[in-house]
Amino acid sequence: MFSHFKWLGTRKLTRNPKSEAGKELKDLVKTLKNSTKNTFYRHLNEWYQKHKNYLLERSEKAEQNGRKPFKHKQLRSAYFSLKRHENVLFTFEKYPELKIEKTTNRLEGLFKELKKKLAVHSGLKTKNKILFIQDFLNKKSCYSVKENTK
Repeated sequence: MFSHFKWLGTRKLTRNPKSEAGKELKDLVKTLKNSTKNTFYRHLNEWYQKHKNYLLERSEKAEQNGRKPFKHKQLRSAYFSLKRHENVLFTFEKYPELKIEKTTNRLEGLFKELKKKLAVHSGLKTKNKILFIQDFLNKKSCYSVKENTK
């Protein structure tokens, strides 16, 4: 999941943010992988308190409905996305007994392999595709269980 938020940081904040707030938030997003939930969200809250007035700035020009839009929509979107996903972003810390990984890299690799194998069987009907996927995942989960118990 962290890689998705790193990507979000690049997409919403651009590669070279111009504002100080954008640069700082992008740097903060880069620390996600090595942070704990408490540390990350404490820093995010400090960032928000520091840049709150900047985030609340509105355009001088009103829209058709008469409301003045916020100036820094992408920056606000990136910040609120991080806040909105606070409960799920550090799930691996909440359930250490499940040994959940910090990143989704292994899962994405599994999906890549599945897609590659499914592409070879492009003529399968939906019912058979479902059976193929179930069989693929069952074999992988049995392999993973055996691998983790060694």
